[in-house]
Amino acid sequence: MGVFANITKIKDFSGHRSAIYSMKYDHQKQVLYSAGGDGWIVKWHPLSDNPDGILTRNTTSKIFSLALNESKSLLVAGDMDGHLFWLDSAENKIIKRSAFHKGSILDLVFANDDILYSVSNDGYLCRWNVNEMVPELSLRLSTQGLRCIKYDQARDLLYIGASDNNIYVVDIYNFKIQHVITQAHGNSVFCIEMLDNLTMISGGRDAVCHLWDVTEYSKKETVEAHWFTINKIVAIPELSAFATASRDKTWRLWSTDDFELLKSIDVQKGGHINSVNALVWIPEAGLMVSAGDDRLIRMFKVELATHKDGIAPS
Repeated sequence: MGVFANITKIKDFSGHRSAIYSMKYDHQKQVLYSAGGDGWIVKWHPLSDNPDGILTRNTTSKIFSLALNESKSLLVAGDMDGHLFWLDSAENKIIKRSAFHKGSILDLVFANDDILYSVSNDGYLCRWNVNEMVPELSLRLSTQGLRCIKYDQARDLLYIGASDNNIYVVDIYNFKIQHVITQAHGNSVFCIEMLDNLTMISGGRDAVCHLWDVTEYSKKETVEAHWFTINKIVAIPELSAFATASRDKTWRLWSTDDFELLKSIDVQKGGHINSVNALVWIPEAGLMVSAGDDRLIRMFKVELATHKDGIAPS
């Protein structure tokens, strides 16, 4: 019995004046944050009838990364000059601007309420004290840029994708490299996600997704996912699926059971006319939100159904 996806475009959100590079969703407040090349950090209410965004802050610098701590109402943004902007998301104000990196901050992740990690085009991983908003430790992993970072909560490990094609595994307790997956991709590693407790998936400039067993760091599967760079991967455990976003102007939905393509969303299906850079999954509403170089945020309803009866599973 085959499975197929019903994906319906719900609405668009517009207002950014440049490419959108990052989005985060606050599930408690039902608020979406977006940021990009115009330096704006914009707040949206995607589950409401209001399509208009609220300009939270104009940082005047290109923003490449966002991290959200819902419990602290703290939104952190990383810019092209290596600065971190710490924002009170409840009050919509910048608390502090911090500096450490000498290159663009390309990704951010919270390990807990007190620790934030950043990776940069300067090749450094940095650990930040959230309460003081200052850098605590740094580790140079590569002479080339670090593109992405994912926290494995089950093992207290960081997986970091780099422009040298490697994936670095760092222990958060001793802050040392535990393992290196050398030449994980044929080109830069742009994104990493956890599909389950045992499986990591990476996407690269080579347009390929690799699935890895994180107990042995062995390759389990390869998916020829796109034509160009894969910018983002998002796990969708509720649907036994994952989504990928690419420079080839599409985002695609894949089954985690057999890694088959369920649906490809291009401009003819309500998608984007340029590179798709960011994805956010809102599980409580069954919604996928995408954003890209065309300055648009687009929202889709995602449902799965079977070939036999055409009824989406509960």
